[in-house]
Amino acid sequence: MAWGRHVRTAFVALSCLAFATACGPSQAYQEKSVWVELGTNSGPIPNPARSEPAHLLLWHDQVMVVDAGDGVAEQLAKAHVDLGSVQTVFLSHLHFDHTGGLFALLGMRWQGGSPLQGGLTIYGPPGTKKLVAGLLAAFQTGAALAPQKLPDYRVVELNDGSVVTIGGVKVTAASNSHYNLWNGKGAKPVSLSYRFDAPDRSIVYTGDTGPSANVEKLAHGADLLVSEIMDADVALDRIKQSYPLVPGFVFGFVHNHFIKEHLLPDQVGMLAQRAGVHALVLTHFGGGFGGKAQIARLTKIIATHYKGHIHFASDLERF
Repeated sequence: MAWGRHVRTAFVALSCLAFATACGPSQAYQEKSVWVELGTNSGPIPNPARSEPAHLLLWHDQVMVVDAGDGVAEQLAKAHVDLGSVQTVFLSHLHFDHTGGLFALLGMRWQGGSPLQGGLTIYGPPGTKKLVAGLLAAFQTGAALAPQKLPDYRVVELNDGSVVTIGGVKVTAASNSHYNLWNGKGAKPVSLSYRFDAPDRSIVYTGDTGPSANVEKLAHGADLLVSEIMDADVALDRIKQSYPLVPGFVFGFVHNHFIKEHLLPDQVGMLAQRAGVHALVLTHFGGGFGGKAQIARLTKIIATHYKGHIHFASDLERF
């Protein structure tokens, strides 16, 4: 694709558009696909420098939110995107840090919308219908503040290999390894990674995952890979500081989760290299509290495997 061939020059230029307030309204960029990092934290501990996981894909008249962590409505406002223009939401999985802002997005979109506002389609793994039904039931206490009719909300549950097309963008879902340690009751939950094939380029979003051959296959040849990353020791130290009274055995479980159900720097580099992606953006920054020195250290590790462009995203950056 043309974007892929010219990525080495275009990537640096696009990265300079660091904040939406400096870039202007989102509509100015819709003649080409634009990926916006609304929130780059890993949750669930709030980070004053990073909002919870949420992303945005703009293509022509399509406005797609990808994951809806706490604060997504405010981040959309900062990105100059009206809530009423959001037509589609994709959820990668149903952990709270990826869904906590969905209630506000739906409710404020309804309360502040016009009677002519269109409906919204929410895609996600099994369990998404139950989640949305619960949120809509909770609307009843605030219904008096929104006299207009409730918009149509369509929920479509996806699984590994599901494909949908939205406004010329082909979206492919692939299950990943984020729940590999699952030992709870009932069926193991599903966590999805997504590939967005727009007419001008392909973008793959890992969501939350550990090493996964399925994700590697999904990302093969992508122009842009938007990957989670976990600095496990730093992340665990921050949790210990935040919750000093938690029994020690809990931290052992958390550490195991970090190193097996998320991507460590080496694993990110190997994923990008094996998939042959043209550029790599890091988000969902687990343990992302160390600033420039931490980013430099992790970039060096990734670069031992992957020789392409590597960029740690900040909130509201556009790619």
